[in-house]
Amino acid sequence: MKKSVFIIFVLSLLVNFSCSKAPDGTVSEQSIESAQGDKVLIRLKPQVGDMQKTIMTMDMSTDGAQSMKMNMIMNMDLKVTDKQDSLYTYEVKYNSIKMDMDAGGMEMSYDSNAKEQSGIGAVMHDQMKVLLDKPITMKMSEQGKISDFHLPGMANNQQMADMSSISLPLPSEPVGVGDSWTAERPMEGMGTMKMTMKVEKITVDDLIIGTNGDISDTSGTKIGDFNGNYKLDRNTGFTKDGTININMPVQEQQMKMKVNFKSL
Repeated sequence: MKKSVFIIFVLSLLVNFSCSKAPDGTVSEQSIESAQGDKVLIRLKPQVGDMQKTIMTMDMSTDGAQSMKMNMIMNMDLKVTDKQDSLYTYEVKYNSIKMDMDAGGMEMSYDSNAKEQSGIGAVMHDQMKVLLDKPITMKMSEQGKISDFHLPGMANNQQMADMSSISLPLPSEPVGVGDSWTAERPMEGMGTMKMTMKVEKITVDDLIIGTNGDISDTSGTKIGDFNGNYKLDRNTGFTKDGTININMPVQEQQMKMKVNFKSL
């Protein structure tokens, strides 16, 4: 397995999940009283200029002859830069990346803030510049639908995970505790992601939403799955804390990845 290609795949996947799990906006205060309690209409309503600082950590491992373990910490800013009707433009800027990796007995560490880079660290730094030098831009509707995604320095066919297939789709109607909704989205070059979201808890301040689903290849065969949950601030819409667990093959290796997001 070519390690550099694998790392770029992981970074692309992480970028997509980090954007989809940090909806920069507000949750509508419109509620409907029902026998089961309040139902809330969830919508993204950001203001131009809104920004959220986020720390993302990732623990990843693969099984097989070329096993690999990796721990990564990313510090990033998410900012709303424009609004056209109900379509918002987001900018994602990665400020720092730290990584420790053991690839088949070969150990390495990387810190983007290091004054000097040498050896494998220098090679990694060149690859990470895709994320560090220029912000990622995307357009998202108030229901979480991505209509445009651009990662500087990479052509569309190199974006190994389609942003629109991983972004969290919001329900069309108000939802309460126990309510769920589903979505099916294509994953560019991989297949289809079938998603189920469920409201687990609503408090005065927060919304707790669980998500799970399967990933199928182009023939419809299941090749992976994911599950997780996250906490939305009910007043701001920002993700306070969220965790996603992913299981899927990458270049004939079985990958397990746990990603956590915390707002600062």
